Amino acid sequence: MMGKTILILLGIYSLILFIRYILTYIYYRKEVKDRDELETYNKLSLKDLTIFQPILSGDRYLQEKLTYIYNNSQDTEVIWAIDEDDHEAERIVNEIIGKNPKENLIIMKCKKSSFHENPKVYKIIQSQNLWRKYTVILDDDTSKDRENVKNISVEVLEKSVITGIPYYLKAGNLWENLLKSYVNSNSIYNYLTAAFFKKNNSINGMFYIFKSEKIKSLDLYNQIKGKLCDDYEFAKIARKNKISIQQSIFPCKLNTEIRDFRTFIKIMRRWHIFVNHYLKDNINIEIIVFSLIPFISGSLFLLLSIIYNYNYIYLLLIIFTFNSLLGKIIRRKIFGEYENILDMILEIFSNIVQIFYWFLSLIQPDRITWRGKLVKIKNGTIEVNIDEQKNKV
Repeated sequence: MMGKTILILLGIYSLILFIRYILTYIYYRKEVKDRDELETYNKLSLKDLTIFQPILSGDRYLQEKLTYIYNNSQDTEVIWAIDEDDHEAERIVNEIIGKNPKENLIIMKCKKSSFHENPKVYKIIQSQNLWRKYTVILDDDTSKDRENVKNISVEVLEKSVITGIPYYLKAGNLWENLLKSYVNSNSIYNYLTAAFFKKNNSINGMFYIFKSEKIKSLDLYNQIKGKLCDDYEFAKIARKNKISIQQSIFPCKLNTEIRDFRTFIKIMRRWHIFVNHYLKDNINIEIIVFSLIPFISGSLFLLLSIIYNYNYIYLLLIIFTFNSLLGKIIRRKIFGEYENILDMILEIFSNIVQIFYWFLSLIQPDRITWRGKLVKIKNGTIEVNIDEQKNKV
């Protein structure tokens, strides 16, 4: 009896994965069609654009990413904001610029933000008077293709914030590869299926673009300067003010240095604490079926197979492999990147272990390591510096 039940559940799980793929592909095709039909007069002019990047040293990929932006921003204003005491970031920036700085590059040296302020938001606030007609917020570990940006509709930007899809590129060690497999195997499905059902209520903070005056008129960033999860808080206020979230298929290509297992676990735990914060406000049947069920099922079916019949593991591996192949096909279309057999193996592994990352987020969910300090958060707001509190005792 249990064997038949497991087979039925595996069949339902496979069907959900396949439907999720179809919905993602339909949304992708719609976005491609809209892009191809976009009239020239309605396309974004790069001369009207500001790219803002808050910069923090400490990542070995930083210079490579900033160099790409610098070399591909001929008509666009670029603002790099660095802490005035971040001498390594200053060295990297000066090395990129060399002896021929571009007139469209602005370097802002910022005083250190207070502990209760989100440093990214703090830097954004300092830059607002310099923005051109449209502004891109771009993390310093992310690169963006200028051709994709040129295909943004200014008509859509009149009433929307447009965001992209994260995709991790090369990885130098096991932990970076694990992060890469986790993000790449989940991002297109989570973002695009939500958009298909018009339930995309947040943005990808690594890249988003908006009409500058609309956001400045709301004094939006001052409202969220104490929030850790600034991308979701930004989206909440935008939607409250009738600014919709438009999910594009523009790739946000990333590299992030992860030195060891401990750093990897801290990142995964923090991300899932933020996911829990989002789900608390936005749980719906579409998220349950096409995000949560695929998220937990790999681990649960593996456990059931071990308990009742090892032969089900072979069937589960076939399902995982087929799902990975489908994902590889659509990611190649969207991101234009080749994925090898190791990527597939790590994706399958990620499908099995990702539930454990979520379990970690349930342990003291009001505490995270942030900016090298252990802090207490409440409703997404920085509340107490626990390390500092301990030192006073």
